[in-house]
Amino acid sequence: MSEDAKAGANAPGRVAAVVFSASDDVDAVLHAAVAALRGQGLRVGGLLQRLGAEIRPRKHEMLLEVLETGESIRLDAPRGTQTRACTLDTDALARAAMSLRAALQGRPDVLVVSRFGKQEATGSGMRDEIAEAVLSDIAVLVAVSDALLADWEAFLGGGGCVLPADGDAILQWAKSAVAPAHVPEGCSPV
Repeated sequence: MSEDAKAGANAPGRVAAVVFSASDDVDAVLHAAVAALRGQGLRVGGLLQRLGAEIRPRKHEMLLEVLETGESIRLDAPRGTQTRACTLDTDALARAAMSLRAALQGRPDVLVVSRFGKQEATGSGMRDEIAEAVLSDIAVLVAVSDALLADWEAFLGGGGCVLPADGDAILQWAKSAVAPAHVPEGCSPV
């Protein structure tokens, strides 16, 4: 079991990965799911990713929306229109991690994490905040690329759910995950 998560045995069914491929619009699915969950009266906190203004053709600003405040954090460092390399702003990622930690302290019914990405898979990024969330008694929903699913499973150490990038599946999981602790319907184990 992962030393930094050790969550599988502590929170069966309360942690779910929304696994997506490059062809899935997981951000739109998560935005719609958050709206639906809030419409059902649930308190939803955390971070959602969305695209900002177009920088050049097929390249947009990458923004994280802090669900509690509506604040936008730009994750990509502006480096001009000709930049082709990854432009992650590590300071912005640290601010996002602090926002995620604050969201966790607010004890929402469901905590949404925009991504378990390359940074988290290699031991940095928001990995510590995700581990803290997983160890809490809060339902945690994390978007995970299918390319990083094995890294997520190694991090989690077992016990979580794997969901498709589908709003209905997310809503069904959330309904069960915020109820008294049990393995939610439609949840396939990691």
